[in-house]
Amino acid sequence: MKITLPHYTNQAQAIKKIDDKLNEALRMKLPGGVQLVDPQKNWDNNIMRFSFGVKRLFLNLHFAGILIVTDQEAVGEAEIPSIVTDYFSEETIKDVIRKEFNKLFNIN
Repeated sequence: MKITLPHYTNQAQAIKKIDDKLNEALRMKLPGGVQLVDPQKNWDNNIMRFSFGVKRLFLNLHFAGILIVTDQEAVGEAEIPSIVTDYFSEETIKDVIRKEFNKLFNIN
């Protein structure tokens, strides 16, 4: 799945906002016995590589991807496990990401 989102700020501010939000998200306690497993993110200038697992009971899903932040936009690409896309379309997932991203950058 690939998504491109304009941030309407500069690259440095966008990276800081995204990184701060991810750090906050990684500290959150997830509902329903869901656990975040082995979260990792690594910035190399404006490119972030990330991975994490989501575990609940017998289900253990792995996500990994890349985010590139330019002066105008953030471009994310990640593999979504097929069990997730069996229940939620890529468009639905993109809509959730877009909504949260726009909230982070105060975009209406």
